[in-house]
Amino acid sequence: MRDFPFLVDSIACWSPAWDQVYIALAEEVQRTMVEQSFRYGASVLPVICDSPMQIIVKVREYFGLHFQESIDLSQLPALLGISQDCLDLSFMQARGISLSQALQEFRLNKLFAALTDQPRQGLGHAIEACGLSQTKGVVAQFEHAFGIEMPLFMLTCRRAADDRLFRQDHPNSDALVLPT
Repeated sequence: MRDFPFLVDSIACWSPAWDQVYIALAEEVQRTMVEQSFRYGASVLPVICDSPMQIIVKVREYFGLHFQESIDLSQLPALLGISQDCLDLSFMQARGISLSQALQEFRLNKLFAALTDQPRQGLGHAIEACGLSQTKGVVAQFEHAFGIEMPLFMLTCRRAADDRLFRQDHPNSDALVLPT
């Protein structure tokens, strides 16, 4: 338990059954570290790094500032002061996806927000503004990620924008909203 003090703090009633859970978790963590070490060509010794969530927060902040640019993911560890092993392991453990998948997901979410906010800007312009211009199959990825076909999504966004504009210019806009 000295290796995982956070487990003891988060479990109010420790029992012998939890000992089995703890042992299984410790074995799984060790096996994962060894597998990741072999996969990425690192030593078997674990790398000391920030918590996975702290690393993910740093990466998301970086993505937020630079998502429109071409991001060289191989340079990201050096820019953030994190080892490549910590970065890869953090995303796999906490999110279950790779770093490149996380960047793609981030950009697709930005595309969703951009099209929702300004649907008349045009799909090509929005794709470029979100750093997705070099990505093949953006529309198919978007449709898969959000479960809606792009033409229907664009139509819905345009109608919502028209409704917002109509309410904004209406002399009695409160009367347009149904009471809940």
